[in-house]
Amino acid sequence: DADVTMFMGAKQLNVKRIRKADEGEYIPADYLPVSLKDVKQMYSELLAFIASVKNPYLKQLLDSYFQDPEFAKAFQFHSAAKSVHHGFVGGLLEHTLSVTRFCDFMVKSYPILNRDLLITAAILHDIGKTKELSLFPQNDYTNDGQLLGHIMIGAEMVHDAAQKIDGFPQELENQLKHCILAHHGELEYGSPKKPAMVEAVALNLADNADAKMETLTELFDAAPAGNEWLGYNRFFESNIRRTGDFS
Repeated sequence: DADVTMFMGAKQLNVKRIRKADEGEYIPADYLPVSLKDVKQMYSELLAFIASVKNPYLKQLLDSYFQDPEFAKAFQFHSAAKSVHHGFVGGLLEHTLSVTRFCDFMVKSYPILNRDLLITAAILHDIGKTKELSLFPQNDYTNDGQLLGHIMIGAEMVHDAAQKIDGFPQELENQLKHCILAHHGELEYGSPKKPAMVEAVALNLADNADAKMETLTELFDAAPAGNEWLGYNRFFESNIRRTGDFS
C-alpha cells in the first residue's frame, strides 16, 4: 500500500505497508526476462515428444524426470545460460524443444538415425543446467556448476535414473551418455568426448544451430532500429549485418 507523491518535481512512492508476494500473486514477466513463447504450450509439446519414444527403457528414464512435478517446475523456470543465448525464464525449455524439433526433422531425412535414442538425447542434453545454474533472479553458477559443468552433471543424472530402472541395458546407457558428453562437438568447447556416433553428430548440429540462431535473434532485438551493421560479435568472430530489405 502506498501513495504517489511529488518531491522536487518527481513522482515518488510513499510506502505505508509492504509484504512479500506469494507465488501466483505476480506475473514473473513484469520483473524478470522471460521467454516470449507460451511455457505451458512448449512443455506440452515436449511431453508429446516423450510420449512418442517407443523404447521402454528410454521412455521410463524420461518420465522419471519430466513427470516429476518438482523437476518439471524447475525445468520450465530455468534459463539455458547465464549469457550468450536463452538467458531468460523458460529459456532451457525453449532451447530443448527447439533442439528436439531439429533432431526430429533430421530423423525423417536420414534413416541411419535411431529416433528413440536421438530424441531422448535431445530432451536430456542440457538437463544438467537445472543444477549448473541457480534459478532467477540470481541465474548464476552453482558450486556444482563451477566444479563440474552441465555436461558432466547431465551424464550423472542419466546414470542415476538408469540405475533405478530394472534391466536398463548398460550399452544403451553408455550410448545416451555419450551423446550428452559429446553434444558441444569439440573438446575446446567443453565436451569431454568428440562425437563418435551418428546420433551424437546430429545432436551437436542441432544444438549448435539453435544456439547460433537464438544468439542472432537476441542480437537483432537489442540493436537500435535502422542499424544495418551491428558490430563485431565474439561468438561468431565476425561483424554482423542485418539482411537488406528487397521488398
